[in-house]
This record gives sequence, structure tokens and C-alpha cells, in this order.
Amino acid sequence: MEIADHVMPATRAVMKADPSLRVCSYEDRPEAMDALILMGESLCRANVEVSLHLTVPDPPAAVRAWAQRRPEVILSTTRPAEVSGWDVKPWLLLQELSEERQEVLWLDSDMIVTGSISKILQEFPRESLIFAQEWSRGSVPVSHLWELPSMRPVPVFNNCFIRATQAHRPLLERWLQMTRDPRYREAQALPFERRPIQVAHDGWLLIALLESEEFGGVPFGCIRLGRHIAQCAGSSGYRPHHRLLDLFRGLPPLIHGLGRKPWEFRRERSRIRRFLFDLATDVSPYVLAARRVARDIDMTADWLEPRTRLGAMLRRLTAGHPGMAGLPLASIHALHIKISQMMASRERERDKGR
Repeated sequence: MEIADHVMPATRAVMKADPSLRVCSYEDRPEAMDALILMGESLCRANVEVSLHLTVPDPPAAVRAWAQRRPEVILSTTRPAEVSGWDVKPWLLLQELSEERQEVLWLDSDMIVTGSISKILQEFPRESLIFAQEWSRGSVPVSHLWELPSMRPVPVFNNCFIRATQAHRPLLERWLQMTRDPRYREAQALPFERRPIQVAHDGWLLIALLESEEFGGVPFGCIRLGRHIAQCAGSSGYRPHHRLLDLFRGLPPLIHGLGRKPWEFRRERSRIRRFLFDLATDVSPYVLAARRVARDIDMTADWLEPRTRLGAMLRRLTAGHPGMAGLPLASIHALHIKISQMMASRERERDKGR
């Protein structure tokens, strides 16, 4: 791909520079364009020395206008061949590395950046492939499901954040090849809950490769929950003790709107379920952090407004703090998890005694 043929004219000069950090992202969902702008705006504010390459096949006027106001932004309208959605990650990373850059960072579009990402990367070895720690822990072997001999266990990670270097090109090429495998492509046509785990999404392909003999020697690391990133999976991903600590140390540099998106509308059969989802959205750290950025650029979006009276009240009581507004829900959820774990432990002890 010749990037210069597809970028906004006002931003072509930026490509001649050698920025300290190149970030890339992709979005093709019309309903997610506001989120893309908010991610980009927050990144450009938090990381002064950054070049952001956005690939948006059909950018609306709002995205084009925002990109023209930001000299750090390169807007490409290329539509990747044979891949779309989250499967574009290896394709885009390889495109950036083909421009002879030493490193490139992928960010999902449903992220808000509140601090320097460059400083986070300095904490990791240069040769490491870097991801984000998942909100759930543990490892699930999957390489054998692809007939790949396993060399090591790999903890489940979240590839909303991927830092790659030139050394990782063979791995990225193999990852891209797997996204085109008929078994994977057929699974992507199924509802998410019906997909086998090894083809559920692109991240499992990468886990299988890192677990395998072929790439088992590739070093990797994860940015940490709480310290680096808040994985906002309902009320569970951003834990109560992290929220309280962040009152003193500041918000995590990255806030990820994991799971069901606040701009998605889905009818719930139960009024209670709808209320709980709306309340969780009202106090979501991602939504509240995004709302701060939107206010600064005079953006209005319905999904940033409160949907419930209780959610509006919690926002007012905490001055819209991304960590504090949802603390009550997060605490209740954490208590429920603790009680469930204690009950499961007692059940196991009883089974041993029989």
C-alpha cells in the first residue's frame, strides 16, 4: 500500500517526520466514529510526541474535520484486502513496519488515553511483544487445537494494545495468515457464543502462535491492570481497590471500554436487565472518561448522557469521576465474587472429605 495515495492532503507532510511513537487504529463501524475521535483526541493530548495513523474506509465528515484539525493525525481511506474488523490488526501493523519504522503500537478505538503511553513502553524490554493484561486471569491451552505442538503456557491477554517491532514481523505474518484460514473465517460468521474457543476472535490465534514451538521463544509482556489500564468489563474489570488508589495516584493511562459498547442498542427482555445495563453504562469509567474529552471538543453524543436517575445521581455525587461513580456497583460485584469463591472452596473441601 502506498499510504500517501490515501491520506488527507493536509496531513501528508507529517509522514516525513520520524515520530517517537507511531500508533495505528482502524474503524469501519459508522456507530463507533465518535469513539474513534475521542480515542484519537485523548491520545494526542496525553502523548505530545505521537503520530496517529487512522484507517477508516468511509470516514464521515466529522472524522475528516477532526483529522484536519490535528496535525498528528494521518487519515487513510484504504480498505484492507480480505480482512476487516478486529482481523485488520496484523495487516496494519505489518504495513507500518514496512515503512521501516522500528516499532508500532496498535490501539483499539474504544480506548481513552489519560497519560503517556511512551512512558509505559519504557518499562518493557525493547525486544518484547507487548499486550494488555486481561481482566480475567489464567491460561487456556489452544495451540494443539491448531495442530501446533505446545512449547509453553501463555496467559490469556487482551490485544486491545499491541506494541510490535521489526523483530516480530514473522509472527505478524503468520498471524495474518491464520486470520485467512477457512476454519477461522467460517467461525466468524457464527454468533460469538457458538464459536469454538480457538477461533472465537483474533486474540486466540495469537495466543496459539505464542504457545507453539514455532514462536515459543518470542518474549512478550503485558501492561498491568490498575497500574497501566482499566479494563471496564461491566462492574468487574476496574476493581474497587484500584479505584480508591487512583484517587491519589491519578487515573490509569488507558481506559478500555471492554465488552458491550455504550453506543450499541439491544432490546432486553427483562426490564431489570435493561436497568442494570443502563446503570452500569451511566457509571462506566470509559463513558465518564470519554465524556470529559467530548466536553472539551464540544462533541455531543447520546451514549454519553445518563439513562437512569440513579446513574445521574451517582455522577453528580462524584463530580463525574470515572473511578468513583461506579465504586458502589464495583464493590457489590467484588463482594459477590468473593462469596462465590468462598462457597466453591468449601464445596471442594467437603468433596475431599467424602
